[in-house]
Amino acid sequence: MNKQIFSQGLDIINRVELVYLTTINLDGYPSTRAMLNLRNKNQFPQLVSFMSQFDENLTLFFTTNRSTAKVIDIINNSKGSAYFCDIVSKQGFLVQGEIEVVDDNAIKEAIWLDDWFTYFPEGIESVDFTILRLNAKNI
Repeated sequence: MNKQIFSQGLDIINRVELVYLTTINLDGYPSTRAMLNLRNKNQFPQLVSFMSQFDENLTLFFTTNRSTAKVIDIINNSKGSAYFCDIVSKQGFLVQGEIEVVDDNAIKEAIWLDDWFTYFPEGIESVDFTILRLNAKNI
């Protein structure tokens, strides 16, 4: 892995607000949607410490509802990608890998923010509160 590209990519990841997550749907087509970028240091400063421990392997995390189509996609085909785009500098960074649904309560607790009550009124105990983890294979 090219260290300069990796470093530039990590810089992009840490500053853009949205990330475009692509999964493969049941018909074999790519499905892309905008997701909150939990690694954005300005938007989610409370998560910087947790996220930075995954810098070396470029592991990415996303929050979502278990009832979404993307979770079904991932269960059926774990291949996916995340694209980070800085429209001001016209730079982008693509991370491809395997995505998994994470049920680890320690990870859920580390990522939980009170802002998530908007999406999960039952809180961290909500059966719909789900974490996705993308383990990078290619950048």
